[in-house]
Amino acid sequence: MANEMLWTNHSGVLTNNKLNQFFQRSAQPLFKFRQFVDVKESFGKQRGQSVNWLKVANVATIGGNLTETNTMHETTQALTWGTLTVNEVGNSMPFTFKAEALSEFDVQEIVRGGLLDDAAKVLDGKVERRYNETKLRFVGTSTTAHTLTTDGTATVTNTSILNSRHVRKMRLELEKRNVPAYEGDSYVCIASLEAIESLEGAMESINQYTETGVHKIYNGEVGRLHGVRFVKDFYASRFTVDAAARTATAKSWTTGNSLDAYMFGKGVVREAVVVPEEVRMKVVTDYGRSKGIAWYFLGGWALEWDTESDSRIIKWDSGA
Repeated sequence: MANEMLWTNHSGVLTNNKLNQFFQRSAQPLFKFRQFVDVKESFGKQRGQSVNWLKVANVATIGGNLTETNTMHETTQALTWGTLTVNEVGNSMPFTFKAEALSEFDVQEIVRGGLLDDAAKVLDGKVERRYNETKLRFVGTSTTAHTLTTDGTATVTNTSILNSRHVRKMRLELEKRNVPAYEGDSYVCIASLEAIESLEGAMESINQYTETGVHKIYNGEVGRLHGVRFVKDFYASRFTVDAAARTATAKSWTTGNSLDAYMFGKGVVREAVVVPEEVRMKVVTDYGRSKGIAWYFLGGWALEWDTESDSRIIKWDSGA
């Protein structure tokens, strides 16, 4: 494409607007967890490393009947502030002038392949770590029983596959806590391959319920069961991403019957973006011999409601 490889020097960084747009557009369908975050704002630079947002709780005392000769009822409403910290995230691939000169070297292919895949996995994995901070842990102790803990830790071993009864009970727990549905009257569940396998045969197919007014199809959505729309995840629910250590460790349960899944309503994770994910070319050094290309992101995430009483996410979990 014309001008596809024209790089602009912006504050000492070589960037390409068309390639960045392609990179961001191509990454969006790969996000399973990040697609459900609430973006605080693309708040730009020179505004500090921390981002705050206002959290509004329910009123302390409900309204009631009025007496003509009395004044209007009054109540209070708790207001608290949520805070998140933004951080730099990225990775790069070095290459040499010789490799570029002697091979069929294509920067776009590098971006479409390794860089795009890495960025999607790392960013979605970081968002999953925020979902994992929920206080509500639902453990299947059999196909007809479960244990719920509310301190962020599963204390018993999950010995069951995720089944229809568990889905109903998990949704019921959210409803009892007055967690608003994510869209319409539907909650959402992001489930690992291992968790969702036992449910797919029982689900409504997407075309059955999209015709009733639900038009948007989520990335990875495979069906609906008991008013819960399911998204199948291949990576972030199955690997623990530690961006500081640059590792992704495969998750495992003792019984091997299932793996992680998260059911939630509206208002789960807040995102703040300073610099959206973009592609950067290394400023050439060593007399034109040393080159490189990278992806870069500056932003952060935080759980919107981090207390047990206000939890919006319930995790299908196991203590071992």
